[in-house]
Amino acid sequence: MDKTTISHLLIYIGTFISSYYVSFNYHSIISSLLFGWSIYGLTTIGHDLLHKPTSLNRFWSFFCLDAIIISSDDWIQMHNKEHHADLKGDKDIMLLKGDNLVEEWVYLLEISKNSSVINHIYRLPFYYLLFQLHWYQIIAVYFNVFFCLAYFTYITHSDSVPSIYPVGSIQHNLDNTWDIFPESWLCGLIFGSINIHATHHCFPTCSRSELLTKSRYLAKRYPQNYRSINTLQGLYNLYKNRK
Repeated sequence: MDKTTISHLLIYIGTFISSYYVSFNYHSIISSLLFGWSIYGLTTIGHDLLHKPTSLNRFWSFFCLDAIIISSDDWIQMHNKEHHADLKGDKDIMLLKGDNLVEEWVYLLEISKNSSVINHIYRLPFYYLLFQLHWYQIIAVYFNVFFCLAYFTYITHSDSVPSIYPVGSIQHNLDNTWDIFPESWLCGLIFGSINIHATHHCFPTCSRSELLTKSRYLAKRYPQNYRSINTLQGLYNLYKNRK
């Protein structure tokens, strides 16, 4: 792991432990929301690891993905082979779909249902911890996990432009993906570096520390295709025009 990923990981782990402690002892909804965000953050670490699915990376990704939310094998199939290889293709489900908030959340819940029993067995220790919390806290945890997935990650593929370029090409990826505040360290931490998502799709094995340099390269090399949001108004417009 590079330095940026390690620093993010330590913050996610610290938030995971501290927010769970506060949630368990003080029944706080705010800390439960933070607990959900930390789960999302750990998921982004697993995401990075599985773009280079070596034995060591798969070992560590087990604790970031399999043990808390999704099978690594399922992730590789859905993310690497269907989402990255055929962005916005027929099998790509890692997108924000729906004409309104209700339809978006129905879709999120629908695509999250497919999981085998054995995968849930791996998560029994996590479920044990989770079900020590009150029911409304558990709802808050999962609400924020799904919120982050939808509006930190999938949102980056909204408001696309028609692309004449082959699927998998840099231009096609840039036409269908945004970078959001790529210069911001804080935004990178909150989004799990998914904010530099257009760049990530062009360089999927690139480390978090390298993403900013690569985004500057893309802005210079592909000025007609590279799209970046650097203002709050631009971010508002992305959410407003999400499709």
